[in-house]
Amino acid sequence: MIATRTAGGPQLKIDDRADASGDELQRIVACIGDLAAEGSRADFDLATLLTQVPAPLTAINLDAARVVYLHQSARVLTELEATVLAVRAAAIAYRQAEKGISDTFGGLLDYFGYVTGRVIAITLPVLIPIGIAVGVPIYLGQTFLDATGLDDAVAKHFGVDLAQSKAAAKEAFVALVFENSDASGAIIEHVLPGIVVGFMGLPPTALAADGDHALWPHDSSSMTAWILGGANMFGLLLPSDVEVWKAEGITEAHDEPPRDIGDLYKREADVHRGADSGQVRIEEITAADGTTRYIVYVPATTDWSPEPGENTTDMTTNVQAMAGNDTVMQEMVRQAIAKANIGADAEVMLVGYSQGGITAGSLAADPAFLADVNVTALVTVGAPISDFPVDEGIDVLSIEHEQDLVPDLDGNENPAKDHWSTITVDYDPDQLRQAPNLKHRTDAQLDELFSSAGAAHSSAAYTASIGLMLGAGHAGLNRFTAKNSGFFTGDLKETRDYQGKRKRT
Repeated sequence: MIATRTAGGPQLKIDDRADASGDELQRIVACIGDLAAEGSRADFDLATLLTQVPAPLTAINLDAARVVYLHQSARVLTELEATVLAVRAAAIAYRQAEKGISDTFGGLLDYFGYVTGRVIAITLPVLIPIGIAVGVPIYLGQTFLDATGLDDAVAKHFGVDLAQSKAAAKEAFVALVFENSDASGAIIEHVLPGIVVGFMGLPPTALAADGDHALWPHDSSSMTAWILGGANMFGLLLPSDVEVWKAEGITEAHDEPPRDIGDLYKREADVHRGADSGQVRIEEITAADGTTRYIVYVPATTDWSPEPGENTTDMTTNVQAMAGNDTVMQEMVRQAIAKANIGADAEVMLVGYSQGGITAGSLAADPAFLADVNVTALVTVGAPISDFPVDEGIDVLSIEHEQDLVPDLDGNENPAKDHWSTITVDYDPDQLRQAPNLKHRTDAQLDELFSSAGAAHSSAAYTASIGLMLGAGHAGLNRFTAKNSGFFTGDLKETRDYQGKRKRT
């Protein structure tokens, strides 16, 4: 069975169990206290007191036993109250310790980055000449070999293919980064901002700044904002307006609602698969009781050029979204929903993979958007959305590969809350080859699919993982489908597709 772990969702964590135990003990204490009070009141019943008059010795023994009982009851109640306090304190201590470990680890990485930045700044006068002395001859030599064709002679006589070695080194680096995605995310969140702050000579306390400002890098979001500002100076990654219109779908519309998460994700992948620019697809589903619900599929990246063109699903949208800025894709979704005449009370599910997940997650955390759109469910796949404070009234399901760097680009894990369930899958190509959606592929095609170091982020790999989880009856997927069954049953009344393009401002 494919290995997974689930965080968040309607499942008890250690601190939640402690709180629940404390509540149960408190209930027992209250019951015992009520019984003791009732017994004390019964002692002063007139009929009981009159029965003691003809038997004074028995009355004395009864009173003695009553005193012992009351003393023991009071001691038991005191001990139980102390236990309740201890259990509640343990829950608080667990939460604080967990937060403290995270903060301490993050602080150490911040300081490591800061020290590294200071070392770079101090040794820069030495590093620059060394870099020139070493780098320039290597660059000129490689350029000369490429221009003269001598690289082929080197490969023939010395068995060293320079181009292949360069490509292999690049692939090995990408594999290292992806396979250690948690560490890579921590470096992005803490080490890189620390290096910049240290290099700038700012005090290390600058790294402890809270808020969304980007005056200096202090986390992945502000670091992205700095990169974005630098790119904008060269005319790259510039924001723009968007024009949206109803279009013919990239793929044929379906006749029925999605059956499960696998079917849902396949439809999500279809809104950008093989397209120059992704589309927003909206499915209108009507239940037997007449209730209407909508599924909004948000496309992923289709263009990796840093220079913004007409394409809305490009690198500019990625970087703008990760910096916390409004994007053309967010506006495209808003306009698509408005053009589809979705009522303010109709339940809406947002679905997104990669860039689509970033867009969907940011909208699910936007109070202005939620004031007009009743989002009740959100599904993201391979998307970094931990920085978005998704509204707690939205049921969230996030699926991530452990070895996928993209969900870790924000440097944090998704919050483990009752309304937010994150399923992390151990990316195992050998197991994925057995997935139902890959049965039609040859061994050569599978080798090519999984040969890339970044294959853990591929849509095909996620489709395979979801298929294997469904085949194994994964509880997290079944829970989400059952809770949001209205989106998976009924009649698919209409499918609308919307296309957009950037407008120069």
